[in-house]
Amino acid sequence: MRMIPIVAHLLYSFRRQREHEAECGRSGRGHEDDPPRSLVTAVVHARGTKTITFKKISIVYHYNNAMDKIIRKNVSLYEHDLKKIEGLVEKHEGNLSAAMRDIIDFVDFMLRKFGSLEEARKIERRIRGISIPNMMLHWFLTYTESCLPDEGAMRSIEEIRAIESVSHLKSIADIGLAVDIHVDADDDRNPTDVTLQVSGERMQAEFVAKLAACFLAEQKGLAIEEVARLATAITVNLRRRGELGSEGAYKAVRDSLLQHFGERHVMMQDILHRPRFWNEVISSTCEWGDIQRYKYPRIYR
Repeated sequence: MRMIPIVAHLLYSFRRQREHEAECGRSGRGHEDDPPRSLVTAVVHARGTKTITFKKISIVYHYNNAMDKIIRKNVSLYEHDLKKIEGLVEKHEGNLSAAMRDIIDFVDFMLRKFGSLEEARKIERRIRGISIPNMMLHWFLTYTESCLPDEGAMRSIEEIRAIESVSHLKSIADIGLAVDIHVDADDDRNPTDVTLQVSGERMQAEFVAKLAACFLAEQKGLAIEEVARLATAITVNLRRRGELGSEGAYKAVRDSLLQHFGERHVMMQDILHRPRFWNEVISSTCEWGDIQRYKYPRIYR
């Protein structure tokens, strides 16, 4: 089968389609609800690929061996849809059909691995920072438990920097941890009473609740009144104490954070600044067996 008759046939089909649209009152422009379209046509031929552009219609020919089954489909796309896959189309030298097969393979892989697009998006959020195995994450959460994050570390989290109102606290879950956040407040932008509930894996929920409480304390001047910890959720009640920005209110806020989320904070800060001193103190006061276990965990496991 020669190429020229195929091209002539396709252009003839295209002309017939435009005539049919004109007869239906569309005048060739398409109905206002119809998106602009790119016509993708595949035919069986010898091996190879050929792309021909007729006006704004790209006609892509796919030739595999005659045993392959190729399905012919007309795909309707907006211009911004095509721009999203422009790089992939270029990779395949303008072959939109090959690009679509790559996209289908990728979507199939993501659905089999993650189950839904929403779950896959959590991976994208996580890899914006550092993606670590679950065991390493557990180690990090264990050794930072009961320690408050530094202000600089808090400001480095994009999702927290973007928070403008209490309802936006839900975006903290976008850092990739397996938690859900529910917030109730008497005012969205200038709250005086907030109830925060974080559900999910216990240590991850504790960490996210601590970040949210630190934000509300530092940015909204709210002190923690009560914390209720369950197996799969943590609830934090916060309320404003005193005049916002006053020294008394600041101390009340910091004391509430240290009491409920920073029991080891002061101790760890001093250990970090004076490691040699605390090594000597611990070595001289702890049991010999405990020291050896800390030094040589594989032997004294």
